[in-house]
Amino acid sequence: MLPEQSRNIPSIQDGRVADLVHAPLEAVAAYWLSLKKALDERKNGRFLAEEAKHVSEPFIRHLLQLLSSNLTPEDCVRLAGVKKKNLVRDLHRKLDLLAICLLGIGGNENPQKVLIRIISKFPISPVFEREVFDIAQQALQSMESPKTREKFLVIDQSMKIEALIINMMVYSMYARRNDLKKLGMISEYVRSYYFAEGMALIQDGFELDFVKHRLILLRKEILADMENKMEMSVEMFLGLRKRMTYDDVFKIYQSFTL
Repeated sequence: MLPEQSRNIPSIQDGRVADLVHAPLEAVAAYWLSLKKALDERKNGRFLAEEAKHVSEPFIRHLLQLLSSNLTPEDCVRLAGVKKKNLVRDLHRKLDLLAICLLGIGGNENPQKVLIRIISKFPISPVFEREVFDIAQQALQSMESPKTREKFLVIDQSMKIEALIINMMVYSMYARRNDLKKLGMISEYVRSYYFAEGMALIQDGFELDFVKHRLILLRKEILADMENKMEMSVEMFLGLRKRMTYDDVFKIYQSFTL
């Protein structure tokens, strides 16, 4: 993507970044460049508050809120760093939980033990064990319902932790009762490529030690990629805040590419 190709960048309304985990670096940069164009064309940032209301990606939304604030650039960078630390920590823990679920499935482990391993990752359990199993069992009994599948088969790192744990237990209990190959029939609802890749390795018969090793490496790559996109977003945010030219903001993006 070159500066003169900016007409091909999606509009703000059509080009929002829904998820920093899955969005490529180019898509994140395109969003900030489209925002820069909008600021230049409208001559003010009154639309930023409204834009922030419609952005689902938490880090991007936080930066938009800071962009329309009266805070100094230094304060904005500091607060963005706090948000980044919390979001990366949350993602790290969710990936750990997904790995526990996957390895439990691969080892045909009792779902109750899997849940105990998951809960052990928290200082205080975010769920009640009995309630989780009751909900998961009810979901399995009504799995033919499209509404049930759309609610309980989704695996997405952006989900609230309570819902993610329940859905992981649905997969764990389903795998315990069925042939692993049948998991492919319900995998269309998986929106996490981390979980999808782990499941594919298990279904292909790879040894658990290899699956665990691969998940550890993949987690490191996902977290590093996430932090890189966050750092670029902060730098491009500062470019907008300092009223840099479009070409200079584009050069910020180029600094984060090979």
